Amino acid sequence: MPKQFIELAGKPILIHGLEVFERLEYVGTKYIVCAPDQKDRTDETLRAHRISNYVLVDGGDSRADSVRNGLRRVQRERMITHNAVMPFVTEALIARVAAEDYDCVTTATPLEYNLCEGDEFAERIVPRKRLRLINTPQSFRTEAFRDCHERAHREGYSPASDTELMLHYGRTVRLVPGIEQNFKITTPLDLAIAEMILLNRETGMDCGAAEGQQWREALLRPE
Repeated sequence: MPKQFIELAGKPILIHGLEVFERLEYVGTKYIVCAPDQKDRTDETLRAHRISNYVLVDGGDSRADSVRNGLRRVQRERMITHNAVMPFVTEALIARVAAEDYDCVTTATPLEYNLCEGDEFAERIVPRKRLRLINTPQSFRTEAFRDCHERAHREGYSPASDTELMLHYGRTVRLVPGIEQNFKITTPLDLAIAEMILLNRETGMDCGAAEGQQWREALLRPE
């Protein structure tokens, strides 16, 4: 099952994030990019949870193709992007990226882990003081974003992220504070942590970054 449809606290993961965007009056049309064979299911899911003002867009063969397909539909001067499997986005995070007028604005959080380069043996410790984890939501000047994607397509350039794309073509990327809790659900462990966070919220014990790390350690700890 595609991760965005996995149930988290009684609703699909993608709905958690979309409901936050749904509450914001300044957010216009929501362009939902999805695989062609998932469009019917996506539409049914959005309708069932009363998500409004959306357009489904066919995804492409690659991530970049999918983004380009979505970009071709956007009419506004600025746009906001978000990952469907990041359910803990907040109104405050969206407002931070929406408030800045740069080519690219992205949420970023300090790196809390020690890093090194090497294969079987460590070769170099990477200082983490100025390192950041890049996440969505992100906002863009639409024409600048579209131009970079079209250039990359023509030149056969395949960046790992839209931030890398914008930097590659000399565009300004503004970093605004993110929150550690706004993480991408990739593994079963991520899903278990997300469920614990929501359980704590339901019982009035909101789970912040420190508590999230404690849950991670507890779930990894052997009996």
